[in-house]
Amino acid sequence: MGITTSRRHLVGLIYLFLCFGFVPIADAVGFSEDSRGSKTNVNPIIGNDLHVFMSQDSRDASDVTITVAKAIEVPSTPSPQSYLDWRDLDWKDPFVEHGQVKVHASLNTPTNSDVPAATGQVAKSDSTMKLELRMPSPTSIMPSDSFKDLKDPFRSESNAPDMPDPFEDYNRFMFDFNEGFYDNLMEPVVREYRDAVNEDIRMGISNIFDNAMAPLKLVSSFLQGDLDKTGRVIGRTIINTTLGLGGMFDVADKAFGIKDVNEDLDQTLGVWGVPTGPYVVLPLFGPSSMRNIFGRAGGIFLSPTYHFAPGVEVGGGLTVTDQINDTSFIVDDIEQLEESTIDKYESVRDFYGQYRDGLVKD
Repeated sequence: MGITTSRRHLVGLIYLFLCFGFVPIADAVGFSEDSRGSKTNVNPIIGNDLHVFMSQDSRDASDVTITVAKAIEVPSTPSPQSYLDWRDLDWKDPFVEHGQVKVHASLNTPTNSDVPAATGQVAKSDSTMKLELRMPSPTSIMPSDSFKDLKDPFRSESNAPDMPDPFEDYNRFMFDFNEGFYDNLMEPVVREYRDAVNEDIRMGISNIFDNAMAPLKLVSSFLQGDLDKTGRVIGRTIINTTLGLGGMFDVADKAFGIKDVNEDLDQTLGVWGVPTGPYVVLPLFGPSSMRNIFGRAGGIFLSPTYHFAPGVEVGGGLTVTDQINDTSFIVDDIEQLEESTIDKYESVRDFYGQYRDGLVKD
């Protein structure tokens, strides 16, 4: 009787041991069997004894269904911006004022049915890009009324009309001829003369020739009806001829404040309303116009060299001397003009027209 009781107690302890020991082990086991019970998959980490026990138990069962579910975290669909690089993003051109360049990227993302739940992969289609450039309108930058206040930086300050040039082919040929004469003969002589003769002496010679042209200035001022200039010519001629030693010194200007007068018959014709006419380049004398040619011809009869020179040679020599002396003051300016202009012919023509127009209006 005692032996029977001991056996029962031993069987009970074994039964309790198997029940309480199997529960925590079964929680750690992952296995599955299909509804037919034909095949059993057990996690390989399980011990051999437990594998044998479970295999026998499953063979004794008529219909066993074991389901193991594992929570799979599917990542959320990434933002389309994560597939874009710097070329697909909106950007602004820093050099476009009040304008912008926009880039629109169209991304076709498949639906959830097309995406595997376990992998969470997203299929990416070809991107469609559209470039759109918006340029600011002129009115958005500056009001239309303000354009009236703008000035052309290349426009001359003078309002002189453009001088007509119907003889441009001839004028350019003669201009090149005069340029060759000046570069090869005139300029070397002028530079030697300037370096050899003191500036004060050259200024005195210029004053003498200027004072000798008093008859031309007097007649031109009188014919224009300008009594102020007529009186100034008379006063300067008397003072400079006497006190200025034949006009060598400009005493009238420095001592009495009587300014010089620059008048000729060309200006007189201009005041009378005679148009300048076409532009003409004269041999050796340079820029001129049809009106200026007639003014020069009339001025010859008022020149002292025409009346008092012993011969044509002396008159011509005095004229050449006056021209060389005057050029000695501007020889460097002529060289600078050649270096700073693209078309010297047009520059000289425009300057001559503006200069003569200013003298007529003065």
